[in-house]
Amino acid sequence: MATPPPNSVGSVDSAGDLSDVIARAKSGDRQALETVLASVAPAIHRFSMRMCRNVHDAEDVVQDTLLNIARHIGDFEGRSSLSSWVFAITRSACARKRRGLKNQPSVDDTHLVHTQDLAPSPEARASDQELASSLSTALNALVDDYREVILLRDVEGLSAPEAASVLGISVDALKSRLHRAREALRTALRPLLEPRIDRSGPTSCPDVVALWSKKLEGDLSPADCSSMEKHLASCASCGSACGALKSALFACQRIRTEQVPPAIQARVKAAMRAWTSRPL
Repeated sequence: MATPPPNSVGSVDSAGDLSDVIARAKSGDRQALETVLASVAPAIHRFSMRMCRNVHDAEDVVQDTLLNIARHIGDFEGRSSLSSWVFAITRSACARKRRGLKNQPSVDDTHLVHTQDLAPSPEARASDQELASSLSTALNALVDDYREVILLRDVEGLSAPEAASVLGISVDALKSRLHRAREALRTALRPLLEPRIDRSGPTSCPDVVALWSKKLEGDLSPADCSSMEKHLASCASCGSACGALKSALFACQRIRTEQVPPAIQARVKAAMRAWTSRPL
């Protein structure tokens, strides 16, 4: 069974050091603060690029969000995860930027998906680029509610409770929205990821895409899971549908390899240096 991607906001967190770094940042340690900001900046950039869909607005969101975190790190009490806190701040900043900008063109961010292979073949490179372009178009076409739940859960790897906290909804509501969003993403990518399979006669196939999404969330009973696996083994059409969903979600995970572009890093560092050099 495929598992949801791990939490990616705090790379320091995976080493077990983040709580100490946050504590030092809250006490006024500027180097610790810079470490915290550096660890969350890539995720903030990815999320803002997708939600703002405008390069300049996304850059402003990155800078404003990092400054906001720096100003309010002392208010972070640890009752929620750092991921939830950071993305809630980022989401609010994106919402402010998006107001009145709905008709602006979407940003071309096909570079966000790329192969992990250090020496891909020309065919693999072309396939990756095609998937990147299609995924970019599909994500941009989703309604905001669907796009942000995909970004939080399947791109950035927040847990269901963390993502629900960011969105201010219950875990059950989060999962219901996530299942619908995944189906919408898979439908958008169907022309690329699902071959045409002819069916003869009536069928009574279960909604395997919804079942697979529930399986990823750990909400499918062993009996239902076994039944679904047997059906997938015997039904080419449903197997293709599930394969398309898995390919789409894997492509979403690979977006996470994107880092903050050097130009934006320089701009953010300049702003942070100006802010942290102020008198205490």
